[in-house]
Amino acid sequence: MTVLDTKFAAALAGEKRGFGPGGSGAPAVAVKRPPEHPPLRAGDVNLGEADTGGAVGVDLVKLLDGRLLVQGASGAGKSWTLRRLIEQTAKTVQQIIIDPEGEFRGIADTFGHSYIDGAKLDTAALAVVGRRAREHQLSLVIDISDVDREGQMKAFAAVLGALIEAPREQWHPCLVLVDEAHLFAPFGGQVGESPAVRKASISALVDLMSRGRKRGLTGVLATQRLARLSKSVISEAHNFLIGLNTLDLDIRRAAETIGWDARRAFDRLPMLDPGDFVAVGPAFSRSPSVLKVGSIQTRHVGAAPSLPVPRSIDATAAASLLDLDGLAEASAADAAILQEDALAPGTRAIRGFIREKAFPIAGRLWGEIAALAPDGALLAELSQHLEAKPSEIAAAVALLDLYGVVELSGEGKKRAVRVGHGMLP
Repeated sequence: MTVLDTKFAAALAGEKRGFGPGGSGAPAVAVKRPPEHPPLRAGDVNLGEADTGGAVGVDLVKLLDGRLLVQGASGAGKSWTLRRLIEQTAKTVQQIIIDPEGEFRGIADTFGHSYIDGAKLDTAALAVVGRRAREHQLSLVIDISDVDREGQMKAFAAVLGALIEAPREQWHPCLVLVDEAHLFAPFGGQVGESPAVRKASISALVDLMSRGRKRGLTGVLATQRLARLSKSVISEAHNFLIGLNTLDLDIRRAAETIGWDARRAFDRLPMLDPGDFVAVGPAFSRSPSVLKVGSIQTRHVGAAPSLPVPRSIDATAAASLLDLDGLAEASAADAAILQEDALAPGTRAIRGFIREKAFPIAGRLWGEIAALAPDGALLAELSQHLEAKPSEIAAAVALLDLYGVVELSGEGKKRAVRVGHGMLP
């Protein structure tokens, strides 16, 4: 080993060696390895800390140009990551948050975003909201958690369609953040929504991730599984944050996305902690690196619940709280209704007729006027003859008239009833 090699090795080891004539014993100057992540540049968004040390920044300009997809299994920290990015950029760029699970209301309360309850507006109104938000550069949280799945797709397509079709003078930068993106652009067969609604929703998300770039719209999507999200959407993203994955198919897809070999992906991705993500893309760095997403200010609704001590309730009190007797009665009534509905229509009509309160007197009245056919009788005379109140006779006649078996004539005291035409042989 040469003297130069010895000095270099000593420097790396941090040892004290003699330098110069006489060997003064001066400390060696340690050679430091350059950090993988240099200090954040001005304008970078601080997303978190790399596992190798140093902050991981997001170049907002490159993010606006390249879109972002956040993927990880349930509990990986996707919503937390979206929330961190939202909080760090809230005062820098317009944000429109599509919230299918009702997790981001706190963003509106804290940062002044307009909160839109999607359940109270139809698709036409939501499209107007999208156009006006684009025109006035308003940040929104659009909560569609109380809308059924097909309604969510319709609302999503309406809002995104309005954002994309805005006139050129309104093409200013805007982050469009979509949680659970696979709900709006699913990959695979039909689930429950109509084909037209499904196609419109997928097209809207593909447009956001492709045509949206020139219009200043940047899609930031979160999804549980790459395999559940339309490939047309994934192909448009240039930046990725890949978190915890446990299924073989997801790990292989994730490995292809971030440029890892399968062996490394199967070793690392299932072992990531919640909040740990592999970041890759021009907005982060050219080589994949693992980071821990930083803290958040607003309340994270999707956090794992704590384990409270269960209540101690005896069987009698539990039965009372559940109202089991009432549920049993309701179930019996439902069964009777279902049995009734199963009968032939004619049988159901007869049962309904004989259950009417006025049926007993209507039957007696019918017997009297049938004997007089084709002539009839005054209602006042029938009241006396049947010893029934005028109101009871009126109800009986009304019931028979409802079924079209009698004919009425006259007014007041001259009001008369007779058997309807064709009702007797």
